[in-house]
Amino acid sequence: MNGDALVRLIEEMMDLKVQQYAESNLKHNPEVARLLFEKRETDRRRLEQIRAELARLMNAKIFGVVPVAGAAGRR
Repeated sequence: MNGDALVRLIEEMMDLKVQQYAESNLKHNPEVARLLFEKRETDRRRLEQIRAELARLMNAKIFGVVPVAGAAGRR
């Protein structure tokens, strides 16, 4: 993965965070609340994927660390 892909991941993460902030300040009816809940769950999973990919890239590029298979997501 190159620098452009890294920038795209960061931009996507920032976009999701801005959307989350905007949605948190909305007043909505129960139907919209349900849809926003589902969207938040999807966004949360995507943010986790982006974080894992960014960490993998940074470890590989900066530290020269090769990730161990199956170790992603462990804390």
